[in-house]
Amino acid sequence: MKNKVLKKVLYQIFAVLLMVFLLLPIYQMVITALRPANLPWKSPMPLIPEKITLSNFVTAFDIVPRLPRYLLNSFIYGIGVSVISLLVAIPAGYALARYNFRLRKPIMIFVIYANMFAPIMLLVPIYVIMKKFGLINTYLSVILSGSIFTIPLSTWLVTSYMQTIPKGIEEAALIDGCSDYSVITKIVLPMISPAMVSVFIYAFVTGWSQQFILALTLIKTDTLMPITQGLYQFFTRSSVRWNELMAAILMSTLVPVTMFLLVQRYIVKGLTSGSVKE
Repeated sequence: MKNKVLKKVLYQIFAVLLMVFLLLPIYQMVITALRPANLPWKSPMPLIPEKITLSNFVTAFDIVPRLPRYLLNSFIYGIGVSVISLLVAIPAGYALARYNFRLRKPIMIFVIYANMFAPIMLLVPIYVIMKKFGLINTYLSVILSGSIFTIPLSTWLVTSYMQTIPKGIEEAALIDGCSDYSVITKIVLPMISPAMVSVFIYAFVTGWSQQFILALTLIKTDTLMPITQGLYQFFTRSSVRWNELMAAILMSTLVPVTMFLLVQRYIVKGLTSGSVKE
């Protein structure tokens, strides 16, 4: 009994230490954003700030006046990637979960394999394709490119969740007179809503984080740049405006973090429903 209690205490201590280690950079970002810019830098930086100010958040907009525009662009890119991922993943996941056909297993393997590609590996073919269709320097170029890397896992999540839903529910609805379209829209979609929320948030966060490398290649106009590129304007040839930069980064993280916290319970349910077979 004592050994079990000791192990439990050690696990909890280890978990706390791990969380402190992971959250320390975020905490350092927060206190740097709240630290007055005119204070001299110290090495190592104190964990408790000497003074706190919100002026860095105001100054950040003075240094980079287009910061709201960059945030809006990132939001548009993230929402676009999420919508396209859902539009592709839902019918693809439904087909892979409900229909047995010869290429089903190869397609599932390909879906997993496709998720292994990093954006930088496909930048050249993506640029050539977007240029061929005249989409360079448009919102659609970044949205379509970002969707390439979110659709595989999104499809896998929807497929796994669909497999946990008894097929008899759909068959009973068909017997009662529902059409195939009504079964999908009125029965299937409400039942897989946790998976849809998981896919939406996953695609949004992934699309948000991948915008820099994609926009660097596909976007030429400053007004279409995402926040990840706008942050580079805090860097000068001689110095870096660290306090204002951290304030801008903190503001840029509020959107995905807020969305994640609002639907956290649906995300956990959507990600874990397909992990256990009954």
